[in-house]
Amino acid sequence: MSAPVGEAAGGRAGEVAVGVAGAVVAGAVVGGAVLGGAVVGGVPIEFDRVSRSFGAVAALREVSLSVRAGEIVALLGPSGSGKSTLLRICAGLDEPSSGDLRFDGTSQLGVPPHRRDVSMVFQHFALYPHKTALDNLTLALRHGRGLPKAAAVARARETLDLLGISELADRRPAAMSGGQRQRVAIGRALATRSRVILLDEPMSGLDAQLRVDLRVEIVDLLRGLGTTALFVTHDQAEAMAIGDRVAVLGDGRLQQIGTPDEVYDTPVTRFVAGFVGSPPMNIWDGRFEAGRLRGDGFDVPAPAGAVAVGVRPEHLTPDGVPAARTGSGSVADGREGRGPQGVDDAGLALAGHIVVAERLGAERAVYLRCGGQKVAIRVDATLAPTPGSAVTLRAPRSALTFFDAAGARLASLPGA
Repeated sequence: MSAPVGEAAGGRAGEVAVGVAGAVVAGAVVGGAVLGGAVVGGVPIEFDRVSRSFGAVAALREVSLSVRAGEIVALLGPSGSGKSTLLRICAGLDEPSSGDLRFDGTSQLGVPPHRRDVSMVFQHFALYPHKTALDNLTLALRHGRGLPKAAAVARARETLDLLGISELADRRPAAMSGGQRQRVAIGRALATRSRVILLDEPMSGLDAQLRVDLRVEIVDLLRGLGTTALFVTHDQAEAMAIGDRVAVLGDGRLQQIGTPDEVYDTPVTRFVAGFVGSPPMNIWDGRFEAGRLRGDGFDVPAPAGAVAVGVRPEHLTPDGVPAARTGSGSVADGREGRGPQGVDDAGLALAGHIVVAERLGAERAVYLRCGGQKVAIRVDATLAPTPGSAVTLRAPRSALTFFDAAGARLASLPGA
């Protein structure tokens, strides 16, 4: 479903007022076409120590997050992390237990949903079943934006054209596929040209290829409109593709906010390291003694306070096999300076055996057992690992990430 949030909150269509006026800018370029007419520009959003509790359950814990005007921020996290609660507070469908929410410096506490100039796209699109695609868009524009009928129909048709679904104008939802219905739902939100657009896992019910196609369309449209957008998802590939920045939430807390590269390459907490990545970072617990972290099958130099060490799958390589290449380049295979098994001053060395290999396009994800722990690596797809084979895995010191007892990332050792 998508509509101005006053309507989404359950108000009758005729009760949905035009939102607070934002900056008016020239027509936006979307997918090479110009979206004519006045466009309401995006506004900065500020969550200031926002908390939300439901009885004894804390859904959000002092979340502070700044979103720039016109920015797309993906809210990423597992179920129960607080993503949708944060989105509902932004929409005005829920109120924080404490803290403040500001649009362009103005507090939104107590401001009803229909006065916030926010549109929302939900996981279950729930279009009006008795109305055509054109009527679904036109209704939001006439009652939500107060446009005359002719202007509302013209903008609705323009939006359908830009989404490449003009042929659906006269179809009812029952005559559409799931992807077509979701495109109409997204169009319904975009057509209002709200200052803020909120998307709550809008593609979770679609097939994989359609999700990829819609990612491109959504980003193209949002950037063309210049609106501020929050996109909730538990799918990290989706978050990395759509967000200018990614905000990772866990246990109701904001774990990290950064560009997709920053979140992947330099996770600031153990939670982020173990959640972001496919496969995620391998992490081993150990004991810190005399400047080294020792654990089941490994012994590496470590900074003071380290209780765990992590390595990304592409940075762990079997002996004699080049490291998998990543978006940041490649990491040397670390075969220099070998010591006894598990002791390697150039980095980490582990003995294990291959369990299974999974083909991932140009690469393979290979899962191994090293001691009592499952370990994942990524290698070139031209390699064909044999299940049961014994291997030694190595990673250079520069690929090691250390965490303290609180789960915070520690500074690297000098020379790493």
